[in-house]
Amino acid sequence: MLKEAKHISFDLWLTLIRSNKDFKKEKAKLFCSYFKISHVDADAVVKVFRQTDQLVNRINETVGKNVDSLEMYMIALDKLGVDMSGLLPPHLEEYYTLSEQLFFQYPAQPLHEEIVPLLAALKDRGHTINITSNTGYIKGRTLRRLMEDTGIARYMDFQVYSDEVSASKPSPIIFEHMYRQAKELYPAGLSKQHIVHIGDNSLTDVGGAKDFGINAFLINDQSMTLKNIEDELSVLVA
Repeated sequence: MLKEAKHISFDLWLTLIRSNKDFKKEKAKLFCSYFKISHVDADAVVKVFRQTDQLVNRINETVGKNVDSLEMYMIALDKLGVDMSGLLPPHLEEYYTLSEQLFFQYPAQPLHEEIVPLLAALKDRGHTINITSNTGYIKGRTLRRLMEDTGIARYMDFQVYSDEVSASKPSPIIFEHMYRQAKELYPAGLSKQHIVHIGDNSLTDVGGAKDFGINAFLINDQSMTLKNIEDELSVLVA
């Protein structure tokens, strides 16, 4: 039964939350305005953002480290052929601050309406819970604020983000950070067999978790409920 899994680690994007479809276009418009890009339109920038995201995901998944969000924007600028000779770190930081403000105007939302009740039910059953997530364009500090706004943070014992630990899933380093903090919640001890990581990516979530020695549950649709998690975990932790 689910009660045999003491600690549950959740991925974030497309497991607990989904992006606001309007944010990507508005962020691209801001990017064009801030960096004075006029030779392409916002749709082209959205495409480059996606290409950059895919490239960085491959790098992070292969190397196991974390490409910073500001570095990602520099890659995007390079792909767009923008002259970066006068670009300084404060410019990138200022753009990030502006994009963060925009992010909260078009915030990501829980993946579906059952997410928050699901987390509440798991806490009521005595489980400890955390988020273990790779980041990307959006820093962990921003995601922590979002978790407060969505009501998800109240059910989390802690949160682990790749940009804060300089390691990305499937690297064992980020799972070690999760495991170390989870063990602190159990003075009598917590074995890896009593931890389950839940996510939507077969490589980073399932592969990374299993290589680290903990159970994993792949979310492959948008109908995650307490019942289907319980059904799956009863097999995983039996």
